[in-house]
Amino acid sequence: MKSKRPTYEEWLAGLPEAKREKASTLTEQFLANGCAEPELWVRSEISDDFSQFATFLILSRIWRCEIDQWGESPEMWIEEFSRTVGQTRLPVFDDAAAALKRLKEAQVSAKDLGTIARLIAYRTAFGVINVLDDGSDRGSVGETPGWSLRETDPVGNLTGRDIGGLHESLLSIHEHFVKGLKGTQA
Repeated sequence: MKSKRPTYEEWLAGLPEAKREKASTLTEQFLANGCAEPELWVRSEISDDFSQFATFLILSRIWRCEIDQWGESPEMWIEEFSRTVGQTRLPVFDDAAAALKRLKEAQVSAKDLGTIARLIAYRTAFGVINVLDDGSDRGSVGETPGWSLRETDPVGNLTGRDIGGLHESLLSIHEHFVKGLKGTQA
């Protein structure tokens, strides 16, 4: 027979007072930062001691600033890059500036280009996060260093908790974040 998982309220009521207060504060922090459904994140942070709030903050910032920005007002970045053919600050991207100019001349909509750029930004962010989560370059030769992402407290002191598995939550953060934004807009 399957045991029923307690509801969030039942789980919260079963915690010792100090953990219950920490869970309540954490729930408020998630909600204040745009998470519409923080319960699973909070349970994991409290019960499993995973750095879920830091994970949420990292992923929602990546989504907001590095993915969604490409689909918002694409006319601005398209105009900027398409008019700088041969004079970009990064000559390695002159071909992209020329391609944007041709697409603009072919009357491809800015919205369509923004949608494509947003997808490419997602794939790039996912790839970078996956590399961070790997913790090392398994294809490197010899004894090479690895890396890790660590949680800090608000003043920058290490908490002792790793932040990992980011790639597993990147796509789902969109749902948590979008629902949170819709819930805060009146």
